Amino acid sequence: MKKFVFALIVSVFLCASGFAPYDDSRKVPVIMYHSVCKTNVGEYVVSPDALRSDFKYLKDKGYTAVFVSDIIDYCDGKADLPPKPVLLTFDDGFFNNAYYAEKIAAEYGMKITVSVVGSYVAAEDGKRKRSPVYSYLNREELSRLGRGKIVEIANHTYDMHHTSPRKGVRRKKGESAEDYKNAIIADSEKCRELIKESCGYSTEVFTYPFGCYSGGTNEILHSLGYRAILTCKGGINVFRKGSAEGLDRIMRYNRSGHISTEKFFSSVMRI
Repeated sequence: MKKFVFALIVSVFLCASGFAPYDDSRKVPVIMYHSVCKTNVGEYVVSPDALRSDFKYLKDKGYTAVFVSDIIDYCDGKADLPPKPVLLTFDDGFFNNAYYAEKIAAEYGMKITVSVVGSYVAAEDGKRKRSPVYSYLNREELSRLGRGKIVEIANHTYDMHHTSPRKGVRRKKGESAEDYKNAIIADSEKCRELIKESCGYSTEVFTYPFGCYSGGTNEILHSLGYRAILTCKGGINVFRKGSAEGLDRIMRYNRSGHISTEKFFSSVMRI
């Protein structure tokens, strides 16, 4: 009886302190960044100072940045997550993700996930001028980032980051199911191979361009071995240890450059 009472007291104390030793679930806010630049700050561009402010805010609030692969391992029951995990994602593969974001992440002990568009990477090959305003990552920069400990690389399609003739990976009007499946497979695997050649691993993370997809898209990607899929829908994710539920529709909050760190986290994410 004494042991039971002692264990109960310890459990209550830990929970009151922010720890949940017997809780097999985690709430995971996911932030969606794009470009980090001193100019052209807008809905999809944040300044380096704003990013630094965001990372400091999260660190001061006790959050620990994790990779998507860490969440996959947790859902597989292979590893634990910290009490307050956060996922920091960067879409499109801008050069400034290396020029600014990686360095700022290192300052605050953060990890970031960068989703690259394969054709953007290929188009940068041979270009000597590197600009944080308009350049994208080239293969050499992608390799350096992906082989380090701060950045994880995800698939954002090879050449489907367009609004026409299809928007993102949506099925085109009149396109047969078989043609659609083949198009998704060919494109996604081309980008995946580029990532593997550059970074040394075959990513299991796919990010929908514009958050657009069709019925059956998830199933196609799952058949290719993608475990986690990032969307553009806002919301806080809840993942449970030993359960894959929620991995195929990870919600994210877009970080607009128009508002302050405090306003974004307090009103949009409520943390």
